[in-house]
Amino acid sequence: MIYVFVDFEMNMIDSEYKKEKKICKSEIIEIGAVKLDEDYNEIDSFKSYVKPAYGTMASRIIKLTGITDDMVEDAPSYAFAMGSFIEWCADADVIYAWSENDLRQLRKEARLKEYTHPGLESIISRWKDFQKEYAKLIGTSRRISLSDAVFYLGENFQGAEHDALWDARNTAEVFKLSKDEE
Repeated sequence: MIYVFVDFEMNMIDSEYKKEKKICKSEIIEIGAVKLDEDYNEIDSFKSYVKPAYGTMASRIIKLTGITDDMVEDAPSYAFAMGSFIEWCADADVIYAWSENDLRQLRKEARLKEYTHPGLESIISRWKDFQKEYAKLIGTSRRISLSDAVFYLGENFQGAEHDALWDARNTAEVFKLSKDEE
């Protein structure tokens, strides 16, 4: 069994792109993911910045993520970065993200950019919301932030919040700890 944990960081589409904003309000600017084997050991990771097609980095997003215009200026396009990610996920049995927002973003942005890839629907069909599963596991209907889930398990958040790779790693850590009987 191969598990993938993914996180996207997004930037708002500039207001001048009114038609595009009706389809999708943001663009993916960073993809981070980790792959775990059947024993929940990390066996690979994926990280890519993505060059925005509709504007520049919003100051609020720069403050939140630390991702600047300079960092995404020479980054791969959405089509190239997403294609690389989809191919990297080819052997995954399940793909988890913390909340349904990342899957919703993937669908909307693919529609906006008229993106097609032979593996896209396969990725979507294996996608699960681990935030929802975790909430059910602990007996609440309330959505819990990733940092709170890590804290409730008696751990410290590793790395920087709102860094796609670290958010993916911390989601994987919550998953691993949720599988521990103790």
